Amino acid sequence: MKPLVAATLIAALAPAVPATSAAPGPAPAPAAAGPDCPPAAARVRPGSQVRERNELTPAEATGVERELRALLDRLGLLAPQAPSPRDPSPRPPYRAEGRVNVPVYFHVLHDGASGNVSRATVQRQIEVLNRAHAGSGARAAATGFTFTLKGVTRTDNAGWYRDPERHEATFKPRLRKGDARTLNLYSADMGEDLLGWSTFPWKYRAEPKMDGVIVHPGSLPGGTIPNFDQGHTATHEVGHWLGLYHTFQDGCGGEGDRVADTPAERDPANGCPDGRDTCPTPGKDPVHNYMNYSHDKCMHEFTRGQSTRMHQIWTAYRAGNGSV
Repeated sequence: MKPLVAATLIAALAPAVPATSAAPGPAPAPAAAGPDCPPAAARVRPGSQVRERNELTPAEATGVERELRALLDRLGLLAPQAPSPRDPSPRPPYRAEGRVNVPVYFHVLHDGASGNVSRATVQRQIEVLNRAHAGSGARAAATGFTFTLKGVTRTDNAGWYRDPERHEATFKPRLRKGDARTLNLYSADMGEDLLGWSTFPWKYRAEPKMDGVIVHPGSLPGGTIPNFDQGHTATHEVGHWLGLYHTFQDGCGGEGDRVADTPAERDPANGCPDGRDTCPTPGKDPVHNYMNYSHDKCMHEFTRGQSTRMHQIWTAYRAGNGSV
């Protein structure tokens, strides 16, 4: 990947009159240095030298799924089960029906003109999210989720913009709006390796102010990062925010991404390798799925199984704040 120079952002991302304004305040005191690897659920550029922590370990995922199952059981929303001597009457399936409208606050972090993306670009990103969740094509599911932009804040703070990992615990509590059902989407320059990262919904109860998604401004529609400039980094990260794992979770073994209609995949896709088949189990790799690492132009689907999981997790963790 050609290195990204911060100056190239200035010409492509013209500043605009802010929709709302967040006062930058005094520069924050330096925070403790972050980990030497990206946050869980990060999207990493192919060829990155950053050590990946982009999916949960099998043990971590098992713990999450155990808690999720208990919540869904209490809500009566478990997936169908085959009859057994202990449970001769299988539960009916949970159906992801209806629509969920998600309010969105977009927080533009910038350093003067650098990163001060226009409101039009922000609106195009919301449109990309809505098209992705509307579904098109044979396998693409209409998930029932829509996204409505409620406001844009702008904060001119060089430290926050140029080192969001280090300052995340400072700017998120100051800027975040809404509750568990509100998507807070931030843009900041995270360097040459990361495209974005997200929190998972089951983290909200413990750290509500940290909930949200951060993306590189160069990954927004019309951005400056080759092959990742159509806005699907945000689509991918919002998928994590709604509870989806990567399609390559657990590789060819284990229980994968816990979605039956996304075939197992050994490792993330790069580019658009149609026909790739890395696991012996049935089905070609889901290289067109938004939860892969394919180029933006290659991504065009969530599946029905992913839609069902998003609605289950929304009900368990966001609609009721995970307190059922």
